[in-house]
Amino acid sequence: MANRTSRLWLIVLCAALIALCAPRAVMRAAPEIPDSYKQVAENDSFQLYADSQTLAFKVLDKRSSYLWHSGLDQLAQGDRLNRSWQAFAKSGISIEYLDERANNKRVSITNGSPVLAVTPIDQGLSAQVTFPEYGIGLTVNLHLEADGVRVEVPFTSIREENPKFRLGVLYLYPFLGATRGGRVPGYIFIPDGTGSLIRFADSTKAKNMFYGRYYGPDLGMIGRKPANRRIIDPPPISFPVFGMVHGEGQSGQQAFLSVVEKGAAYGEVQAHPAGVITNFNFVYNAFLYNQSYFQPTNRSGAGVSTVQKQPNAFDVVVHYRFLTGAAADYIGMARSYQQYLAERGQLRTVSADNPNIGIRLEFLGGDKERVVFWNRFVSMTTIRQMREILASLDVPNPHVIYYGWQPFGASTMPPTALEIDGNLGSRGELQTLAAEITAAGGTFSLFVDPQAALRDEPGYSPRNDVAMTITGDSLRTVCRLVDCYFLSVLALQERFSALARSVATQPNIGLALANIGSTLYSDFRQGQQRNREQAISAYQTLLAEVPLPLRFYRPNAYIFGLADAYYDMPLGDNGYVYTSEAVPFLPIVLSGHLPYYGEVLNFSSNVQEDLLRHADYGIYPSFYLTYEPTATMINTASSWIYTSSHGQWGGQVRRVYAWLNSLLRPVRGQAITARRQVAAGVFVTTYANGRQIVTNYTDRPFTYGGITVAAKDAALVENQP
Repeated sequence: MANRTSRLWLIVLCAALIALCAPRAVMRAAPEIPDSYKQVAENDSFQLYADSQTLAFKVLDKRSSYLWHSGLDQLAQGDRLNRSWQAFAKSGISIEYLDERANNKRVSITNGSPVLAVTPIDQGLSAQVTFPEYGIGLTVNLHLEADGVRVEVPFTSIREENPKFRLGVLYLYPFLGATRGGRVPGYIFIPDGTGSLIRFADSTKAKNMFYGRYYGPDLGMIGRKPANRRIIDPPPISFPVFGMVHGEGQSGQQAFLSVVEKGAAYGEVQAHPAGVITNFNFVYNAFLYNQSYFQPTNRSGAGVSTVQKQPNAFDVVVHYRFLTGAAADYIGMARSYQQYLAERGQLRTVSADNPNIGIRLEFLGGDKERVVFWNRFVSMTTIRQMREILASLDVPNPHVIYYGWQPFGASTMPPTALEIDGNLGSRGELQTLAAEITAAGGTFSLFVDPQAALRDEPGYSPRNDVAMTITGDSLRTVCRLVDCYFLSVLALQERFSALARSVATQPNIGLALANIGSTLYSDFRQGQQRNREQAISAYQTLLAEVPLPLRFYRPNAYIFGLADAYYDMPLGDNGYVYTSEAVPFLPIVLSGHLPYYGEVLNFSSNVQEDLLRHADYGIYPSFYLTYEPTATMINTASSWIYTSSHGQWGGQVRRVYAWLNSLLRPVRGQAITARRQVAAGVFVTTYANGRQIVTNYTDRPFTYGGITVAAKDAALVENQP
């Protein structure tokens, strides 16, 4: 009897221990779902619950029993939310409307007295939302899918029935994953530069939230993109994602990634660190349907603020992908996004037979300078001189780009047929050099900016070929420090297609394309109107038809599937005050698929630090080179390349390439599978073949895996467990 009693107590004790050791989320999942939430869908990994009164949802991750919340159910003591922010936090969607005077105001489901008509659909629900006071309506579709939740807002559902009000902005599930201050260890991931983290904390030095327009500002609305050679503009957001991690460093670590499939051209990410307005950390997508702008009414500058006559037409599709365990960090987010792109054919694998890493060598052919009443060509690197430089460098995998190859050089419009300035050499010499480079394992490209219409240059019609702003002005910017306009899509298609066909007759020559992959604008020219979504479609169609290898400077995500190489990869984030650290999210996404090259090292203020970042992120090096001394072009528009002489930089090019090639050659073409900080200032990046790169940013040696890495150095570690 005593033995039976002992066994019984032992069983009870074991059961109690199991219950105590079980993940907290398992014990609290069911009680955290209020009665107002009803289950609307389930699959192998998730259960989806929705509140038909607020359209908020909850997702139970069955793999970990973790419960995600899209809204705030109730306030806690110390929450700093006024009534407007409470409504924002509790509602699945909110809108911002514009009145006749272009004044804006935000209303939410829980404070805007909307009419909701909710109906079940396969694996989710559909809700028609109408704000009768403003005559604004839309439909929100909520679907459960294999990786999480998909939210759709079809443009055909948008209604603006009261002429006094227009839909300005749609806010989509702003409090998904929101946390209070630093109570939960974790961070917000934002797509700034290569990627950036905002760690959860009770306060921040920042005074304002983070606003980031996907693919940069719309020049069709602002008219001109200012440029100053003394100021480095922050790179625009090139990939429409963000994410959040809960429980960083804990066994129950969880994360989600937001991916905008449709609507990114008119979307922006908005991130609120705790301490800015509220005590919550939260991040969300906002979509712009109508904007106000200043319409001049006379030449003296007088005018009025008004609203677009037609809304921006686009569908919204957003995927929320939930991650758990070891995959629930920014590396897991990047690999999830990589998988998302690859499955949709938007990220292909670029194969290369050369076992060595690449190096981008961009040569300036020449430019023109003004002499009294005419222009004189200034030769900087002829085709023969380029061959001579390449022979002296003797790097095994050069990605050669020829800039300023056209008649009269870099600050002249490129022709619509391949024509080399006679001072540089002939087409035959160019073809021979390209064949030699290709045979040796490298690539050769001509630099082209298809969007640019250089100001005061022949080759286009300023009256008919230039894109127009909403106010009727020409879109203007600066293209490599030369004043330029932007071509309309029709003019661009005509000019670029003709040039591409001509170049395609010469084997072994590709194109290195600036701006068209990274600059996105709407065009309000009468009879040729295109919004940014339509421009993306037009560019993708045009570029897909080009029978040439295409390499792009800092392309946006919608170009990844068309690119053979990525140029000018940022080396970090933009250093905003509320960010905690830069991370290689974008390099991880591209690793194993698309080779990526950094910004030119000629202009680096700290070459050693930048090279460490190259090794850490798997970035290949880049340089500007010329045969003639830089002072030769001091009176040309290319004087912004203030240091480039091969005589000055040749030795540095060889040293940099040898060092990086020794590190990155063994992992060339491999995907990055992990990255962790093993000590302050020391990071280990792991590749799919098991090899690791240890980068030591500190001033002291560090030992890892039996290898001592010198201060400010990096080392390759073979197949560590």
